[in-house]
Amino acid sequence: MASCKNLKKDINFLAQQIMTEGFSYLEYSPVNNQENVLEILHEAEQIRQQLIYRVNHLPKGTKQEIKQYYKDIVDDLYKLNIELLDRLNN
Repeated sequence: MASCKNLKKDINFLAQQIMTEGFSYLEYSPVNNQENVLEILHEAEQIRQQLIYRVNHLPKGTKQEIKQYYKDIVDDLYKLNIELLDRLNN
């Protein structure tokens, strides 16, 4: 299992990439969809905060339950970031 520190770094990195892409879109695209892009950026920050919170607040349980808990966090991380990128690209 990867360390919590590395998992937090991955969460922050992916959130930063979405923010960078969103701000690039705002800078170089027409003004039409600014509200939608700002909403996506806001959601990206909320997702980052929620995932960091979940990493920091580990439930008590067996070793297998803890591994599954972290695996669920990683799965949610990738799934939610892909959804945000798809929405941003559309």
